[in-house]
Amino acid sequence: MLPDPEHSFVARALLVAGYAVAAWCWSRAARRARSDYDSYWWRVGTVGLLLLATNKLFNLRLVFEGMIRAIAKAGGWYEQRRPAQFVVAIVFPLIGILIVSILATKSRAFLKKRIAASMGWMLLLLYLVLRQTQEWKPSLVVLNAIRYHDWRLALEVAGIVMVVVGASWATEPLTSRETVANSSTAQEST
Repeated sequence: MLPDPEHSFVARALLVAGYAVAAWCWSRAARRARSDYDSYWWRVGTVGLLLLATNKLFNLRLVFEGMIRAIAKAGGWYEQRRPAQFVVAIVFPLIGILIVSILATKSRAFLKKRIAASMGWMLLLLYLVLRQTQEWKPSLVVLNAIRYHDWRLALEVAGIVMVVVGASWATEPLTSRETVANSSTAQEST
């Protein structure tokens, strides 16, 4: 069984480092991109990876969970919290999937050329949805049946690795020789 990042400092630290390296790779790919379109999507991915690193570093899920629990207790609806759990665990991830789907549609040309990066993001999003789903207690039956806790770390690590590989396979910028050749060809045609 793999360590649980929520209870293992070492596992969480390694994941934070993985997200930081992935963000650096995506930032580097943004600087090397040949078009503004590609550069834009590399930067969007960089921001997403930095947000995931921040979330993992500060274990923000537990912070938000404690905050919502305190609000529920102060509001007197803690004993009837199941509807709120459903919204947080099921509705919010569905809204997130909708937003990601819209972004994926807009970035279809970018993702189509970068299959490894696309697969990495799909694995990370699957991890996030499954992780958030466990906040709704009835879904724990399904998650326990598929032994989610045994392989969730592997799912997250695989996503990070694929995102890094996708950025590493990014197109290299034009070399100075190609730039000179392209400019001389353009001058000859005029």
